[in-house]
Amino acid sequence: MPSSIARTERPKLPTLNPELTQTEKLTPIGKPETGELVTVDKGWLAAVLDRLAEAIGAVTRGNERAGGVKLERRCTAAVLEAGKAPADCPAK
Repeated sequence: MPSSIARTERPKLPTLNPELTQTEKLTPIGKPETGELVTVDKGWLAAVLDRLAEAIGAVTRGNERAGGVKLERRCTAAVLEAGKAPADCPAK
């Protein structure tokens, strides 16, 4: 290939939308506001607690994916810029 048409600049990754890598931070539940007790059906409460556990799992998985995307983008950008991956990037 003639040097006049050889690529001289390194490619850059497009900017990633920050929302795609943002981790969720939820406010912890504090003490009860009213202290007023209520009665609910045991089956309904079990279903609500199951859904809560599913939601917690979904947020955890989403945070892990966001962290993985951040790491992948950082490692890929380093490879494109310097020609090699940093030591803390996972091996393929």
